[in-house]
Amino acid sequence: MAKLLFIRRNIKKILLVAVPILLLPIPIALQSKQGNCAYGLLLMAVFWISEALPLAVTAMLPVFVFPLLGVSKVKTMTSLYYNHITFVLIGGLSVAIAVEKWNVHRRIALKLLLLMGSQPKWLMLGFMLITCFLSMWMSNTATTSMMIPIAQAVLVQLIKTKKRNTSLMNQEFEVTVDMPYNNEKEREEIQNGTEINNLQISKKSNDKLEVVEVKRKLENEEDYENFNFDTLDPASKKFCKVFCLCICYAANCGGIGTLTGTGPNLVMKGQADMMAGGESVITFTSWFIFGFPIAVVNCIIAWLVLQIAFFGVTSLLCTGQKDDSNTVQEAIRKECQKLGQITFAEKAVLVHFVVLIILWFSRNPEFAPGWGSFFKDGYLGDSVPAIIVMVSLFTFPSRRMVKDDPMDNVKEIPPLLDWKTVSARMPWNVALLLGGGFALAKACTESGLSVWLASQMSAFRDIDSWSMIFVICLIASFATEVTSNTAICTLLLPILAELAIGMHLNPIYIMLPATISTSFAYMLPVATPPNTIAFSYGYLKVIDMVKIGFILNLLCVGVVTIAINTYGITFFQLDEFPEWADKFLKTSTEMNSLKDNTTIVYTDGVIYNFSLPLP
Repeated sequence: MAKLLFIRRNIKKILLVAVPILLLPIPIALQSKQGNCAYGLLLMAVFWISEALPLAVTAMLPVFVFPLLGVSKVKTMTSLYYNHITFVLIGGLSVAIAVEKWNVHRRIALKLLLLMGSQPKWLMLGFMLITCFLSMWMSNTATTSMMIPIAQAVLVQLIKTKKRNTSLMNQEFEVTVDMPYNNEKEREEIQNGTEINNLQISKKSNDKLEVVEVKRKLENEEDYENFNFDTLDPASKKFCKVFCLCICYAANCGGIGTLTGTGPNLVMKGQADMMAGGESVITFTSWFIFGFPIAVVNCIIAWLVLQIAFFGVTSLLCTGQKDDSNTVQEAIRKECQKLGQITFAEKAVLVHFVVLIILWFSRNPEFAPGWGSFFKDGYLGDSVPAIIVMVSLFTFPSRRMVKDDPMDNVKEIPPLLDWKTVSARMPWNVALLLGGGFALAKACTESGLSVWLASQMSAFRDIDSWSMIFVICLIASFATEVTSNTAICTLLLPILAELAIGMHLNPIYIMLPATISTSFAYMLPVATPPNTIAFSYGYLKVIDMVKIGFILNLLCVGVVTIAINTYGITFFQLDEFPEWADKFLKTSTEMNSLKDNTTIVYTDGVIYNFSLPLP
């Protein structure tokens, strides 16, 4: 027993020592770059999954592991940690931090909730759509942390109203009535505090009982404000569970909608750009056009599944009581009133936020030339407007100058954003994860390991493209339940890119849906921070998330499969083999025709046979 406790207490330290030793036979036996790279890849995979080291620390292992093993030069590895994708992340999240600092996101959320109605089903849909929208532009962790307390306030009102309605007939009332005394005897009885017709009458010394108020005695009304989940009735418990689940699921869906919504999106963008030798077809605008419909559809599917699972199909057709609606609306209005009038700083931050979105969309819109066309190729990227707006936030004043205040002529007005706030709230670990992913992908490509791994997945050649995409996306979605979605995306994309090139398919066709599927972390509390935050409130059990999450994983993977095989193929022209992929293929392959098949012989000795001829 003592040994088990020791192992459990020191499991991470044991893994740090044991895993590098246990993996040593791989490079020793293979005696090649592929074997050395496989050692580094497996080492990082085990550390990421087990979290023996912090994720960001594991992401820095390529700096010394691959150079020491002779896989890649240290200068090559370190140069990949900070590129234009990293600055897209830093610039975009700096704007999001300014939005959080001045509570703009909370004001937007509450105002939109007032427009969504107050029936529980529509209120839940409102929470989900608003959370989904905010998560597209902000950290999904911050969005969830903000929205669940708002939902908590609404839940208090819903449950309070329900208890009040169910106990209304059993309440004791204090009533004062306006009526004259009938006789002297009645005057004496009332002045002595006698009950008449079971109504407690207040003592009065004049000729009439004066109406003051009608007041219901609710002895435990304050207890409703701090209700105990364990003492709630089953219906109220369902409300608590479903509101927590709807917010964390919507936050996960929202990250799909924009390029900066979540880490895997930027990993995909960075690896596609590296393979293309410049900017690929993945831009902020193109990602939004493809990802936004998927995010909204998945959010609505999650709402329907939660409604049916917790309240049945009939709940979608029922209407709520007007009294309940008024109570909930009043609770939301109170939350709005706490924010006060919109300030100058809030308006300024909102303008910066809108300007950044417009600049991102208009740089290279798909339907017309954008402002980026005035510059030479390679001189602009999504990082340029992100950093411009970020710098503006550090210089723009947070309030107007007061004319009558002489100190304003001497004292500096604080800017909208300061470095202390940014450094405290910026998720620097995500930036390191991105860099570590790019370094790992580069090492796998240089060593030829990704080509070898792709060859081991050659079974996908024997199934149709729809089934292949569905299976790959399903693997990605289930893998992300046990580790970081950015880490899983980092490990999978180099392999999937080589698989696609070997099958003479556009790499984006496989990489894009797999990347999106790593955001489908619905089943476990540890799968993603929003799930952990929702679980921490104590309303949910693991089985609650597993049952709903498993269904959502299957449905959302189906949505992505349909999307990439319909409008995705047309929009990104995925039915064509891109020139950059052709060049990437020709630099690492020798092509020889053999009978009716085209044989692709890789220089490292791995051979593929395909029926599709290459150009």
